[in-house]
Amino acid sequence: MNKKATLLAAAAVLALGGAIWGYRAYVADLHRDEARLRAAYEREQAEARQADQERLARQEAEARRLAELKAQQDAADAARERARLQAEEAAADAARRAAEQELQRLADERARLLQDKAAAEADARREAQLRDQEMQEAEARRQAALAEIAKLEQQKHDLADREAKRLAALKHQQELEAERAQLDAPHADDVWRRPGSTNIFPGDLRAAPRNAAPVAPR
Repeated sequence: MNKKATLLAAAAVLALGGAIWGYRAYVADLHRDEARLRAAYEREQAEARQADQERLARQEAEARRLAELKAQQDAADAARERARLQAEEAAADAARRAAEQELQRLADERARLLQDKAAAEADARREAQLRDQEMQEAEARRQAALAEIAKLEQQKHDLADREAKRLAALKHQQELEAERAQLDAPHADDVWRRPGSTNIFPGDLRAAPRNAAPVAPR
């Protein structure tokens, strides 16, 4: 019994020692694992910090590059804006000068047109006066011509009246002479019809007066 108990005790001691050794080995493994994990963590942290620092450096470099690029772009944009403003100012100044020149030209043109209008109106008044004068002179000449025509017509009428009276008096004289001739030669037909007479005039013309004047044509 004692031997068995001893063996059991020894086995228990050995088991306990093995357990303690195993526990210690386990704890040591845990410490080693913990240290390895801590080292790995610290290494990862260091790597992460290094990566963060590198990323921050890259970001800062990119930010500086972007800032420089933006500054360059801003400078270029400002230069372009200044050039645009200068071009617009030059164009506005040129347009202002052109507008002033156009206004001056229009004012000169207006003054010239007013002068031409005044001259044209003066010419028109002179021409109207000349036309009125010419019309008055023409009317005076027309009236004089009408008066001369009326005078000539009156003279013609008077001449016609005198001619008509002369012809009437001449006709009356011829009639009187014809009647006198008939009274003076009652046997004229026998004289015209004597044997051997060469008179060829018809008997109705024998009573014509010998000294009768010819009848003037009308």
